[in-house]
Amino acid sequence: MDSAVFTPEAAYTLDQLEAKFPPRDLPAGACVTRFGPSPTGFMHIGGLYTSLVSRRLAHQSGGKFFLRIEDTDKKREVEGTVDLILASLATYGLSPDEGEIADGQEVGAYGPYRQSERKPIYQSCVRWLLDQGHAYPCFATADELQALRDEQTKRKVPPGYYGAWAIWRDKSADDVAAALAQGLPFVIRLRATGGRDERVTLPDTIRGDLEFPANQTDVVLLKADGMPTYHLAHVVDDHFMRTTDVIRGNEWLASYPMHAQMFALFGWAPPRFAHISPIEKQDGGSRRKLSKRHDPEASVGWYMEAGYPLGAVTEYLLNLIDGRFEDWRAANPDLPNTEFQIELERMSRSGALFDLVKLDSVSREVVGTMSARAIYDAALVWASGHDPEFAVRFAADADYSQRIIDIERHGERPRKDIVRWDQLPADIGYFFDDRYAELLGEAKETFAALQPAPAEGLLAAVAEGYDPALERDQWLEWLRDLGLTFGYAPNAKTFKQAPDQYRGHFGDLASVLRVALAARRNTPDLHEMMQVLGKERVVTRLTAAIGW
Repeated sequence: MDSAVFTPEAAYTLDQLEAKFPPRDLPAGACVTRFGPSPTGFMHIGGLYTSLVSRRLAHQSGGKFFLRIEDTDKKREVEGTVDLILASLATYGLSPDEGEIADGQEVGAYGPYRQSERKPIYQSCVRWLLDQGHAYPCFATADELQALRDEQTKRKVPPGYYGAWAIWRDKSADDVAAALAQGLPFVIRLRATGGRDERVTLPDTIRGDLEFPANQTDVVLLKADGMPTYHLAHVVDDHFMRTTDVIRGNEWLASYPMHAQMFALFGWAPPRFAHISPIEKQDGGSRRKLSKRHDPEASVGWYMEAGYPLGAVTEYLLNLIDGRFEDWRAANPDLPNTEFQIELERMSRSGALFDLVKLDSVSREVVGTMSARAIYDAALVWASGHDPEFAVRFAADADYSQRIIDIERHGERPRKDIVRWDQLPADIGYFFDDRYAELLGEAKETFAALQPAPAEGLLAAVAEGYDPALERDQWLEWLRDLGLTFGYAPNAKTFKQAPDQYRGHFGDLASVLRVALAARRNTPDLHEMMQVLGKERVVTRLTAAIGW
């Protein structure tokens, strides 16, 4: 076929593109990686997972990580998704070195970083493929393609547009000219070079050398609207953006021979490929991929809404990426996780199993290392977006809120019960007077059900004698002595030895105070809680409870 009768026109020669996007000036061994999401309305946790691997690999080698928006399928694009992608990456500390940083704003010398704005580059490359005989126009209609598939099914041969089934592959220039004259819609297809029984071996950084059938499929390169398919755009962009390592999901393994063939046809050295297995979920007796439709935890937004600390999500993903991370963290509790070196070769070839219990455990440890101020700041950000009522309470007295958080967080066995910020409104709400007032009905019912019943005069005596200046041991001694005067044994052992001599034991006394002060039987350390509440609030609540 004489390609001179056919468009697209070339805005650039390949040499001009090589000059426009020269090799990067980076240290030897530096990796250039990318995240290439499609703006279809959803940020999957797998995208965060892949971005974390890609960004860490680039940065630990002195390289670059860039964001490329793969928006060539305008029919599927959802408005606002790019902002969601940018916000998600920024929230988890994964902002790119290059690419889009805000709507319409880019940084970096290898853009545009939206594929929809790179159309002249793709068409120039396709023009070159046409001129070299590596591509051809295809005017096959949807009905003709369906008829091919039906016949292939009938004959029980592999489906696809290849070999003798590629009906426009060997059409003459006259046939093409006639179709163009009629204004028929067309696509541009690759002229595949793979033989029928040929096999190729391709390297994968995670999986080692892999053997595939050589690509025979004359895949579409340019669609009828002149926009590229993923196959063409990926090859062209990763070459001219100088990507060294393509880290992507293993759903692209089947396309690997096709992409390798295209790099070879252009005469370009391919990047290294690493195909990551998806994050999976245990579903009964089997495992499956996390589903956008069925699993809320598949969405990055779910972790934000639940209030998982940002560092906890990152640390959990690092556990999935490399099994050595848990031991590294145990040996290096004070180092930032950026010090951990990712090795693609050590990643699992099977899917990483999502484990909510493990995530909660990691989160508990991460919160345990945070200061009260850091917890306060992070929780307030969460509450401002997800629980405005609690945010108002929490922000009204920052010092008071931080002292609440700091209860039992010191000593040999610090408290590690905070997992997610969304538990805080229920866990510590009673410290705030307006919320405590809302809990009074529940508190009175609990108080009335206490067994043994609270001793008459006990609350008044505690209110009258409470001294917040007492150290914990002194306070315990005072309260035990006071309890004895109301019939409470100083401990459970003493009570069990002579139950008829006592109303109850010290634990029962503590339950009375907890319900009166916090509207619940389970609270943090009673001494610390009362100190944080302050004498005025303690006396007010105990006095009010006398009438229950």
